[in-house]
Amino acid sequence: MKKISCYIYLIALLALFCGCRKDFAPVNTLSYTIAIRYPDIYNERFAQGAAVTLKNTFTGQITQLTSNGKGEVDLHDILPGIYTVTASREITEAESVAITGREGKAFLNAAIASLRIQASGRTEIQLSGGAVGGFVIKEFYYTGSRTPNNASYLYDGFVEIYNNSTDTLYAGGISFGATKSASPTATKFIEDQDNVYLASLWTIPGTAGEDHPVAPGKSIVIAVDGINHKTDPNGNSSAPADLGAGIADFETYFNPPGNSNDTDSPDVPNVTLIHSSSLTLFDWLPGVNGSGLVLLSPDDYTGYETVTEPGATVSTRYMKVPADKVIDGIDCVANSTITLDKKRLPSKIDAGVAFVGGGAGTAKSVIRKVRDEINGIKVLMDTNNSSSDFAINDTPSPKSYSK
Repeated sequence: MKKISCYIYLIALLALFCGCRKDFAPVNTLSYTIAIRYPDIYNERFAQGAAVTLKNTFTGQITQLTSNGKGEVDLHDILPGIYTVTASREITEAESVAITGREGKAFLNAAIASLRIQASGRTEIQLSGGAVGGFVIKEFYYTGSRTPNNASYLYDGFVEIYNNSTDTLYAGGISFGATKSASPTATKFIEDQDNVYLASLWTIPGTAGEDHPVAPGKSIVIAVDGINHKTDPNGNSSAPADLGAGIADFETYFNPPGNSNDTDSPDVPNVTLIHSSSLTLFDWLPGVNGSGLVLLSPDDYTGYETVTEPGATVSTRYMKVPADKVIDGIDCVANSTITLDKKRLPSKIDAGVAFVGGGAGTAKSVIRKVRDEINGIKVLMDTNNSSSDFAINDTPSPKSYSK
């Protein structure tokens, strides 16, 4: 009987405990407003119809909204926490003159990497961006592949630059560069939103506005090594792409003073090395987990300042380039767990991040999505937000398109 009484007592105690759970205090939710502002030079102040995305950095919950007639999104019953916020607005040709004072489409965006919401309130976020068109980064393959023996092969990477305008453009004098490799830790450089800090910088040879014409809807491909990696004896039969003559327009021949490790392909012309944070590499390696990649307007970058990262314990030097020199950029990170505060590029260049995931040897790239097709020419997405503009390409394929 003692055992039965003890069991009855425990059951009653458990029922009492469970009943008390109803009395736990609920989590207090908040009301909050985010206002989306146009650039100060525009004719209108607040942006109606902007797409706004919030992500709770703790729960991962994503909320998507559209700004109202006052340019605001009103959040009701939102949990206190830290949120990443991105906003974008496409301005059509029909509304462009009234809003911007100029003709032509425009894409604007903005981002807040870490918005702490602890009480009801209001935050303003200002859009930036510009007119549609010009050169854009179409595809970036940086992960490398695996050999038949499962060794890592890093030399089949490439960058593809696409003419997304309606006019013939000239690639001569255009430069491109990569930031330090992506990592799960933040860089102090991101505190400076007016400059980009490049671990490497290359220039396409030729005279700006004259050499290397690129027709609308066409592109140029810059290979790490300009060979057919599938068939070349020095290549990798498991590599996804042929980057030999007729496919690659240029290659990165890495030959700083005292370093002759790279092999110069005789069939593909070289781009010119302007800066590298390391002179001991075997080739140009932007990082298997990605990096920020930018296109720069023509200039003589050889005299630009190089600096070390604030607070760093190593002497690695990065080239400091004003953000207004950037034609286009994409911020690639390791995977979906990397938050916006770990970005390498200022938000006005790329409000989001793109990723492949999986690190070295995945043989995947990021490729820009097709937005439209006009008279047989594909117009690519260009909202200055790589989270929206790019997709993962399982088979890197220069001069093809996202499916």
